[in-house]
Amino acid sequence: MSDRKHPGIERPIVDIAAATGGWPNPWPNVAEIAAVLPTNRWTLVGGLMTQLHSIHHGMGIVRPTNDVDIVLHIETSRGVASETATALRSLGYDLRPAVDPRDNTAHRFCRGTSKIDLVAEGLDEESEEVVDVLVSDHHAPKVTERLAGRDMVHIEGGTQALRRTINARLEIEPGIITTLSVPGAFSALILKAAAYKTDSRDPDRHLRDAVVLLACIDDPFAEREGFVGSDRSRLRTLRTRLTPDNIFWTVLTGQHRIDAETALEILTDED
Repeated sequence: MSDRKHPGIERPIVDIAAATGGWPNPWPNVAEIAAVLPTNRWTLVGGLMTQLHSIHHGMGIVRPTNDVDIVLHIETSRGVASETATALRSLGYDLRPAVDPRDNTAHRFCRGTSKIDLVAEGLDEESEEVVDVLVSDHHAPKVTERLAGRDMVHIEGGTQALRRTINARLEIEPGIITTLSVPGAFSALILKAAAYKTDSRDPDRHLRDAVVLLACIDDPFAEREGFVGSDRSRLRTLRTRLTPDNIFWTVLTGQHRIDAETALEILTDED
């Protein structure tokens, strides 16, 4: 890990070596987006956020995903929703309207079809390339933006995630360094804990990701000293659900599992 910082920016810079075999789909799509949309406008979240941390800590890709999930920095970059829509359309993405015409939200951009083997459950031989565009949960009302005339979808825990990010440098395409804003491992864990509480569609995937992210926290004692807002209550939710015999611990083995179990114990210790 590098301790270097961009001038005037407090985010640490972390150099991420590729996993064995390089960066699979949809990582090339991330590099493509970063080339047309400045990375100070958005932060990478979701399954790829977890993959980045698990790769950096030597675990490889624990849970494949086809989606690219990003949170826009609407508080520091006015007009970023429109800028993002324009950038994605320049790459061939189209905004997918909500299935329910009464739903006035918009967040999903799709592009064509591609044969992608890396899926979490089952194999979809014609899986769309997807980018989900979100905003944080507690931004100031005066900076609320709309996406193509529709309300944007909020991500629970997004505000704390944007306040605790790193700049990850990785070589997705040969010879080209891509710098991405990504929540640090602890912030990513809190984001996943929040998602578990609010996602009724597939909450278990967030628990799997949380187990992986626990193994990526280098100093849980230091993180415990810096708790803010709902950190403690979200971690208690994980502790309640991730009992010692929970099957989700089995996504890790050996020292990684020991590190994850120890981190959760330290982070939720009431002493």
